[in-house]
Amino acid sequence: MTQGKCRNISFATDGARIGFYAQCIGGQIQMDKVLDNAKVPSKPATPLGFPEVPWSWHFACEFRDVIRRPIGCSIGGHEFVLFASDANQIVAMDRRCVHMGADLAGGCIVQGRIRCPFHHWEFNQQGQCIRIPATDSIPGFARQRVYRTAVVGQHVLLFNHSQPSFDMPFFDDVAPRDLLAAKPFDFEAEMPWYMVVANGFDLQHFRTAHDRTLVGEPVISRPSPFAYRIRATFDVTGDSLRDRLTRRISGPRVTMTVTSWCGTIALVTAEFARTTSYGMVCVRPIDRNRSAIRNIVWVARRSGMLHALDHVDAMVRRWFIRGFVESDRERSQGIRYNRGSLIEADAVVAGYFQWLAETVGGESFNE
Repeated sequence: MTQGKCRNISFATDGARIGFYAQCIGGQIQMDKVLDNAKVPSKPATPLGFPEVPWSWHFACEFRDVIRRPIGCSIGGHEFVLFASDANQIVAMDRRCVHMGADLAGGCIVQGRIRCPFHHWEFNQQGQCIRIPATDSIPGFARQRVYRTAVVGQHVLLFNHSQPSFDMPFFDDVAPRDLLAAKPFDFEAEMPWYMVVANGFDLQHFRTAHDRTLVGEPVISRPSPFAYRIRATFDVTGDSLRDRLTRRISGPRVTMTVTSWCGTIALVTAEFARTTSYGMVCVRPIDRNRSAIRNIVWVARRSGMLHALDHVDAMVRRWFIRGFVESDRERSQGIRYNRGSLIEADAVVAGYFQWLAETVGGESFNE
């Protein structure tokens, strides 16, 4: 066990990933080292230690759109194309055709294969070219790199590396079929990708921005080598309309659990006395200082005749949570990470940044 103030958090590395949990006690951080067998991936990093484009799960498109036609998307300047096979399995691969760089998103689907719009080369779900109209001889290089996808609540996500480090996560002890997703809301934020989910670990921010008063000490844990979690209880002490309604409808105290998966997926559970809300935050870097954020609010499905209330419940929760998140966006525009300016009260978020910099692999922007 080592102790140190938040400015001087350091860890020895010996070729294996070093995990830890941090608990804020008297302005210090207590660290427990936990070795796992995963290797630390090599990564080009910013001067602050974070990769410019993290290898992780990112929101790509809506399922209802991709089953109709190929969809292109960009993650940190890397271009992808997604399409649906005959069985509606979603396939992702490099967007530019390996032949001459034509845009596959402008192609079409033929018998579950994507056809390049330029020379009609056809690629299957594994990225292998299986038809070239001009020849029966298919060269060995005629293959597109493919990427793993996941569909969660009609949202399609992809892992932007050919070898995913972890499966697409979801909330503990609940299956996607048990929850109903409200209509998502999206916005851009003037901050680097690694700052977005860090807000969930910033205890000063909860007090000053959201009128939430911490009750007891937060608990930090590592449910996976690629996940970092905080669980904390707050009293809802604000006097805004949303806070007054929250106390009356849900209860005056909330226990929040925020789990960050490599900084691009955050699973948030808010447990009140009378209700529990679920939120998924998907972060995608646009450039070095801007991020695209998709927020998905979920509610538990009711049984019997009460299930008719689920959609109304989802809309109401979305209204509450969107107001909470919108105030965050306005206050946090332009924020940056500066390790040298952190103070002892930043101990929890400092521990999060340290874990993130040591854990996440990635690449530089394609410019």
